Amino acid sequence: MLLDEIEESLESQQKLIDQLEDTKRDLESLVGYQVTELKAAAQVAREAANIRNLEELLDKTVHLISDKFDFYHAGIFLLDDTEQYAVLQAASSEGGQHMLARQHKLRIGKVGIVGHVAAQGEPRIALDVGADAVYFDNPDLPETRSEMSLPLKVREQVIGVLDIQSTEEKAFTQDDISIMQTLADQIALAIDNARLLTESQQSLIELYRLYEAQVAQAWDEYLYRRTFAYEYNQSGVTAVSPSHPHAIPVADNQSVINLPISFRGQTLGTIMLSRDADEEPFSMNEIAIARATISQLALSLENARLIESTYRQAERDRIATTITSKLWNSSDIDSILQTAVHELGLSLEVSDAYIELDVDAMNESNQNHAN
Repeated sequence: MLLDEIEESLESQQKLIDQLEDTKRDLESLVGYQVTELKAAAQVAREAANIRNLEELLDKTVHLISDKFDFYHAGIFLLDDTEQYAVLQAASSEGGQHMLARQHKLRIGKVGIVGHVAAQGEPRIALDVGADAVYFDNPDLPETRSEMSLPLKVREQVIGVLDIQSTEEKAFTQDDISIMQTLADQIALAIDNARLLTESQQSLIELYRLYEAQVAQAWDEYLYRRTFAYEYNQSGVTAVSPSHPHAIPVADNQSVINLPISFRGQTLGTIMLSRDADEEPFSMNEIAIARATISQLALSLENARLIESTYRQAERDRIATTITSKLWNSSDIDSILQTAVHELGLSLEVSDAYIELDVDAMNESNQNHAN
């Protein structure tokens, strides 16, 4: 009897040991799987962080996720400007490419798990898509059996959704959500950085274009007032008529180079250099020297224009300040008007100046404002 009890006790202990061994193997397998997932997530996050172009970032990220985690489909949706739709921007699967081609989008809070996550800002899993009432049955992804969608958040605001689909039922766990949400957070940060960089670059481009337009307008106004033309020959440098069609005579026996003088996209003029036929033609090195010199010439011309413009503005301010101080020293309307017409006429060197306060003009102005 005692022997039987001992045998039963040993059998129970062995069963317990076997169960513990099974549990240990399961835990080791689970830990190993999670470590593998964490490593894959870290690699995806690192590569995504190094991409600055938004379109490239989105496309590379979904393919990395599919490859590293062996998912049937990965897609990234971004919210549109109205925040009414989640619009598919990148997809790894063939079906996802068809969706991109037709500009696939889902109504936020209305259609599919993606729409639900975009509205709620919380991850969601469909372990059996056929039984999930929220699931959107997509004909482009017929092999999907389970789906996980995670919000892409920046500063607590949802900017999109990372959508992952598997051909296996119950393919995702709560541990998967934790790992993949961390990855989604990194992807959202990379997207935000890429967007900010694109916006900064666009702002710089717009500022550059504005500056180019301002330079062009300034030079148009400057050259409208005055033109410049000079000719060099063995006698030295002489001023010539700008309207002369050939400041330097061009003959068949001469080597000629004609180079524009340009600054910030605005052509300011031209320089023409020529040699007789019995002289060596212009070499590539000499042409390069001429181009480099003209580049510095353009900078010098712009610098001189800016200095002259600054002096003119300073002189205008000085004249205006002088006239204003005299006006403030006048004590009645008659003397103010007389001072104004006298000082303006004197400062601007006009032959005649006239000033008038007109009730009819005032009434007409009031009527225009009323309309």
